[in-house]
Amino acid sequence: MNSALKQRSLEASGILGFLIPAYFGWTLYITHTPQNIATWGMVLVLDALGLTLAYKDGNKKPYMQLGWALAAVGIFGAVVSSGNEIDWGWIETISVLLCGEAVVLWITMSARTAQWAYMAAMYISFLPQMVDYWKVPQPDTLWLWLMSLVTCLLAILGAEKRDFANTFVPLGAGILNLIITVLCLM
Repeated sequence: MNSALKQRSLEASGILGFLIPAYFGWTLYITHTPQNIATWGMVLVLDALGLTLAYKDGNKKPYMQLGWALAAVGIFGAVVSSGNEIDWGWIETISVLLCGEAVVLWITMSARTAQWAYMAAMYISFLPQMVDYWKVPQPDTLWLWLMSLVTCLLAILGAEKRDFANTFVPLGAGILNLIITVLCLM
């Protein structure tokens, strides 16, 4: 793949990484769909941590993660301003502990090592959603997960190098989005 196409793929992953969740957040806001502030707070922490770790590990163009982090700021603000409740549970506790572990690993070892704890936190934070979709599939949200999967694929295609720093987060997130896509269709 030529460098101009790679660059466009990366840029598209950043734009979609922002627009898709931002649009989803906007629909939650305007429909007054009840949301858990703790859950969206964890999404914000995870997106900011994923962006930081990818950059610190050598990915100098983590556009997808940047898009996610910016969208998460907006969604979190919308959820808080809508008067939603904080419902802190074991999922949030485990996720925050793994985020803390990722920070400790980053400080004591490396950003690369820390990304494993980050990825575990991301998967655990999505467990309630996966269980909900398993019990009651949500085909009306299929667009969200398919477009998020496309975003991850664009980040992988546009990666400057096919190495851990540039592809681990998009690959891990892509697999997670694929799992949720399948659950939407069950």
